[in-house]
Amino acid sequence: MRKMTNKTIQKVTRQLALNLTLTASGLMLASGVQAQTMLVKVLQKSDEIMSQVYKEVPVKSCRVEQLPIYGTQAGGQQASTADVIASAIFGGLLGNQVGGGTGKDAATLLGAIAGADMANKKGKSKQVIVGQKQQEVCDVEMQQRSVNQVTGYKTYIEFGGNIWQMTTTIPYTTGEFLSVNVDITPAE
Repeated sequence: MRKMTNKTIQKVTRQLALNLTLTASGLMLASGVQAQTMLVKVLQKSDEIMSQVYKEVPVKSCRVEQLPIYGTQAGGQQASTADVIASAIFGGLLGNQVGGGTGKDAATLLGAIAGADMANKKGKSKQVIVGQKQQEVCDVEMQQRSVNQVTGYKTYIEFGGNIWQMTTTIPYTTGEFLSVNVDITPAE
């Protein structure tokens, strides 16, 4: 009896696997079955299939704006007598709403004094622009953009002694088993 080498054993094993597959296929045809689910071995890690798709993506746009810096400047116009009297009356009315009895009278008097004082101080200073500063202002807008995205995976399997490439929706790694439907129909 002749010694068999590893290559010869592999060829015989492949041929037996092919014969078994063909026999199973013949039995399926004879019984009228069109498809059968089988487990096949994944030969190598799946390769990504990249495609360009359009998506809404956030796009940031920035610009530099000049903003005023405000300060107070002394030496404004003197408050008019009418402004002081109006502020005193308004302050007195607000103070009159607080407390009761002699406390009400004291609150009215203090409100009138505070209103007149505020009018005098406001007339002596005013808000002015004392400088400018630069500030970055950014907006984010959603825009349609073409982006590369994984849309599937090329998976290589062994079936019937042959290597087949399939497109799958999830990746597989070497040595995993994958359930596939085998559909055998007669050629016409």
